[in-house]
Amino acid sequence: MKKVFVIVIFIISASWSAQNTFSLDQAVVYGIANNVNAKNAIIDVEKGKHFIMENIATGLPQINGNVDYLYYIKPNMFVFPNVFDTTGSGPAFVAIPASPLNSLSMSVTASMSVVNGQYFIGIAAAKAYGNLLTQQKAKADIQVKEEIVKAYYLALIAQESKIVVDSTLKILEQTVYQTEQVFKEGLIEELDVKQLKLTQSQLKDLSAQLESNIALTQYALKFQMNYPLDEEILLTDKLEPLIAANDYDALIASLKDSVDVTTNIDYKLIDQKLNLDNFQYKLQRAAAYPSLSTFFSVGGNFFNNDRWLFLGQGTQANLNGVIWGFNLKVPIFSSWNRVSKLKQLKLEIQKTQNTKEMVEDGLEFSYLSSRIMVKNNYGKLKTAKENFELAGEIRRVNTIKYQEGLISSLNLTQAETQYFDAQQKYFQTVYELLVSKIALDKSMSKF
Repeated sequence: MKKVFVIVIFIISASWSAQNTFSLDQAVVYGIANNVNAKNAIIDVEKGKHFIMENIATGLPQINGNVDYLYYIKPNMFVFPNVFDTTGSGPAFVAIPASPLNSLSMSVTASMSVVNGQYFIGIAAAKAYGNLLTQQKAKADIQVKEEIVKAYYLALIAQESKIVVDSTLKILEQTVYQTEQVFKEGLIEELDVKQLKLTQSQLKDLSAQLESNIALTQYALKFQMNYPLDEEILLTDKLEPLIAANDYDALIASLKDSVDVTTNIDYKLIDQKLNLDNFQYKLQRAAAYPSLSTFFSVGGNFFNNDRWLFLGQGTQANLNGVIWGFNLKVPIFSSWNRVSKLKQLKLEIQKTQNTKEMVEDGLEFSYLSSRIMVKNNYGKLKTAKENFELAGEIRRVNTIKYQEGLISSLNLTQAETQYFDAQQKYFQTVYELLVSKIALDKSMSKF
C-alpha cells in the first residue's frame, strides 16, 4: 500500500512538472499544492496532530528502565582491628574489600497518573490547538489563492493590452506607408508623415514596455505559484469570460445589508484563540487541584569478584526490592503565585474578547465597503467599456477620413491617443472590479 501511495505521488508530481498551460482555477490548485506558505501550513497541521498525541501520552502508563554497572579497579576497603590474632605476631589491623569487583544493578519502574485535573483539560486544549492550526491552514490557502488570482489578472491585462497595441500598430504601419506614398507624389506635407511616424514610434515603445510587463507579471505569478521561474507559462483564460462568469447584475441584486461573519475564517481564528485562552485559564486553575499517581518498581543486582561479571565464576543475583505505591500531591499555598497567574489569564481573555468584537466590526465593515466598491466599479466598467468601444469607432472613422484626405494627421493622432487612453482606463477598471470582487467574496466566506 505504501509503494502504491509513493507511485501515485510521483505521477502527480510528474504531471505538475510537465504542465505549462494554466487556467485560473488550475493556477490556484497548483499554487496551493506548491506554494511554500501553503506547504508549511500543512506541516503545522501534522505537527498539531503529534502535539495532541504528545499530550494524551502524558497520562498513559510510562515505563522506564535503569542499568548501572560498576567495576572497581581498586575497591574501597573496610579496616578492622585484628582481634583474632591471639599470638600478637600478625598485623594490628585487617583490611576487607567494601564491595565486589563487579556490580550490575537493574530496575524497571512503571508509573501512571490516576487523577489529574490538568490532564483532560490539556487534551481538550491540545485538540483545540489542532483545530486552530487547521483553520490557519485554510487562512494560508485563502491568502495564497488571493495572491495568485491577482497576479493572474495582471498577467492577462498585460497580455491583452499588448494584443490591442500590436493590432493598432499594424494598422498604423499601413497608414504610415500609404502616407509616405502620397507624400512622394507631393499631395501632402512632410509634417503629416512625421506626425504619424512619431505616433508609430510611441506605439513601438509602448509595445516593448508591455512585453516587459508581461514578463514581470508572469514572474510574479510563477513566484506565487512556486512555479519554476525559468520555464514558460501559458495562460488559457481571457478577461471577458472571467468578467461574464461573475454575472455582476445578478450578484449586485442579491447582496444583502449585512453578512454572517461567523462563517468567516478570520472570525473562526479569533474565536478559537478565545477558546484556547479559556483553556489556559482552566489549566492554571486545575493546578490547585490534588493529583494522584501510582507506580510499580522492581530491581535486582548481579555481582562477583572475578574479572568479568558474567564470564567468571560465582556470579550472584539478588532481587533488590519490589515496590508498589501511590503519590498524592496536594497544593496548599503558593504565595499568591497561582492567583496572580489566574488574574493575568483572565485579563488576556478580556483582551481577546475585545479583539473578537473588533474583528466582527471589521468584517462587517469589509463587507459593506466591498459591496459598495463592486457596485461602483461595475458601473465604472460599463462606462469605460462603452468609452473604449466608442474611442475605437472614432479611430476607425478618422482613419478612413484621413485616407480620403478629409482630416489631417494631427486629427488622426488625437484619435489614436484618445483610443489608448480609453484602453488603459478600461483595463484599469477591469482590474479594480475583479479585485473588489475578491474582497467581497472573502467578506462573504465564498473565496
